[in-house]
Amino acid sequence: MTITREDMTEECEAILIASRNYNIENSIWPTDVTTINYLLTQSAAMKSVYDELSVLSAQQRAQFLDQLVGTLSFWSPENAIEMRAARNRLIDVNKRIGVLAKDLADLLEERSAIENQHPFNSNTHYHIVNIIKEASRENYHFRSFLAEPLQALAGQFDLKYWPYLPAVIKEIGDDADAAEIYATDPRTEAATSSNRSSKADFVRAVLSMIDELKDTPGLDFSQDFRISDSAMADIVNTCLKLSAEELVDGAYVKNLRHREKRLM
Repeated sequence: MTITREDMTEECEAILIASRNYNIENSIWPTDVTTINYLLTQSAAMKSVYDELSVLSAQQRAQFLDQLVGTLSFWSPENAIEMRAARNRLIDVNKRIGVLAKDLADLLEERSAIENQHPFNSNTHYHIVNIIKEASRENYHFRSFLAEPLQALAGQFDLKYWPYLPAVIKEIGDDADAAEIYATDPRTEAATSSNRSSKADFVRAVLSMIDELKDTPGLDFSQDFRISDSAMADIVNTCLKLSAEELVDGAYVKNLRHREKRLM
């Protein structure tokens, strides 16, 4: 059963208030509380959006609003900038690990050669089990359950059965060199898909959010459900607190949708 559009703003804001109160009572999601408090001051600006939710069931409306609040809280343009920076840093870190691992593997090889060819020894680790044991000395679970059987294995199988330390380090470097960086969720992928940050990041995140809702079993969103271009523009203008010079319109959203379709 749907509710008439005349009742939609009141209905949607009741959902937002209930969600806010739950978060406050349970001391969770403070960013969402801030976001909801802001949205509750924007009744007129969000009316077109709430009106379009009249085709949804009460559960679907609650899910939509919950996910919209979360998208604004965690996939804002500012957060998208931070995410891009993190992705670029991750690429650089993996490259650096690859270089350092190769250098370290070479040094371990050299140390072994020196100790084998000359009457000197540095009394350093040479067995992978010793490294695991020492690295896990503060790990209660390791000491309680793994230390003894692992040591027994080390005693049962001599050094030729275990990986050579330089080979272990080299594998860490090879793994880092071959790393493929990817977003762990669709909204992050959508919000960071372009090379530079813009308002479009947030539009893509919201569109991705809607696709996720439509693909979530049990919510029964119609595959035909969509937010109109004009209502999406209202979401962007309101949620991002855009100035008069920055406002977007339905044509902006429509063009963005078409660009995204061409890239699929």
